[in-house]
Amino acid sequence: MGKRLLLLLVFVFSLFSNQVLAHTSLVDSTPKDGQVITEPIQEVILIFGTKIEQTSTLKVSTSGGDSVELKKFVIENDTMRATINQPLQNGLYKVDWQIIGADGHPIQGAFSFSVDIPPDESDSKLDDNEEKKQVEDVPRATPAQLKPEVKQSNLPSYIIPIITSLLFVIFILSFIWLMRREEK
Repeated sequence: MGKRLLLLLVFVFSLFSNQVLAHTSLVDSTPKDGQVITEPIQEVILIFGTKIEQTSTLKVSTSGGDSVELKKFVIENDTMRATINQPLQNGLYKVDWQIIGADGHPIQGAFSFSVDIPPDESDSKLDDNEEKKQVEDVPRATPAQLKPEVKQSNLPSYIIPIITSLLFVIFILSFIWLMRREEK
């Protein structure tokens, strides 16, 4: 009986161990959180710690809350990629993402970056007043705006491992009770 119980424990633990310990997170991004972009960018790329579901979403918006139009959105394994439809103007941008990882947890987060592309030499035709007005109109990122914002589902992260552990203990106790019942 002892060997069967030990074998059963190892089997059940190996079934649940990866799902209990796995949590998806943003590993890398282009542009990075808080980065100041000085050259035009073509796409936003997010890389996560595990494979993500196709239902995941990505939204890029200006500091004023206006959405930036994305023309191509692709999810491949652990990577989310969106092509930007038009060149981004100088200013602060926020990237909001929402995914469901391989562990089944819905996770959402956001980060900010800013665009500060110097004007071309061909733009030197602007008079000084227009140039000063354009520089003043560019919102600058404050440290509070650049702070990443990561949100997880409403359930605390420890709830699922606790529920899984309780179910495991109930299963083992039931198994032991049935084995003792058969011996009598």
